[in-house]
Amino acid sequence: MNTPTSPRPFFLILLAAAVLALGVTLFREIAVDPSAYRVALSLEKRGLYKFARPLYLHAAQQGDAQAQVRLAGLYQEGRGGRTDYRAALHWYGQAARQDLPQAIFHLGVMHMDGQGVPASHRRAAEFFERAALKGDRLCALNLGIILIESQGDQPRDTASGLRWLQLAAERGHAYAHYALGRYYDEGKYLPANPGEAIKWYDKAARLGEADAQAGLVLVRIRHKAEQIDLGDSLRLLAQAHQTPGSAAVAQHTLAALCATYPEAGCRANGRFPAPSDKPLVVAWRPPVREPDVEP
Repeated sequence: MNTPTSPRPFFLILLAAAVLALGVTLFREIAVDPSAYRVALSLEKRGLYKFARPLYLHAAQQGDAQAQVRLAGLYQEGRGGRTDYRAALHWYGQAARQDLPQAIFHLGVMHMDGQGVPASHRRAAEFFERAALKGDRLCALNLGIILIESQGDQPRDTASGLRWLQLAAERGHAYAHYALGRYYDEGKYLPANPGEAIKWYDKAARLGEADAQAGLVLVRIRHKAEQIDLGDSLRLLAQAHQTPGSAAVAQHTLAALCATYPEAGCRANGRFPAPSDKPLVVAWRPPVREPDVEP
């Protein structure tokens, strides 16, 4: 009769250290799933990277692809110990051999940024394409932008890049919708088309892409043929303003909106107006001046 194998003593020591680190809370989680990966994940979520690293290593050495990716991430970011790009590349590589798209994506990023290897957008594009072919929308997005923008040592291939960008959009990536909208808005890599720009910005805005929320309002100011919904525009800009990295664009777009439509009720100090229950829809008229801030 076969008897279950006992856990390795080393794993038991790590497990005991983890329990001491988090006490009863972690003990309850371990009771549900005592695997090294799950315990390490619980520790990582709580910022206890120093305890998570050896547990991830234990699971990674047993062939757990998810643990290999998480461990590689800790090495890459220097959490729980020193930064070690060589170790990160090794463990991402191990997980990539199991065809884990997330690992392949990170290998692409490390080659793109030159982390532990010579920087190469061409090599990064190869990794992104490999994962994109497996359905990864983030890799499809990155591949599309690298090909379109001809970044680094990667020659430009606009047609292929736009196909990958379109595929990322079809798979629901908000930034892919935004990028297509911006290309149509600027007439860059695609023919200038305000209607298409509005369509793609709107899709991205509905998915929560802050730059698209501001961009949608700006392109409406420039090109809307009949009427503009001020209430909706203010709502979009307020959402964008709350997103780190997009507040300045939202503020400048608000200034352009208020200069064109004083009835929006903007305050003199440039802050966003108080929300109103009444929708403000007014007839379109040309802006006082062309806004000088791109979405």
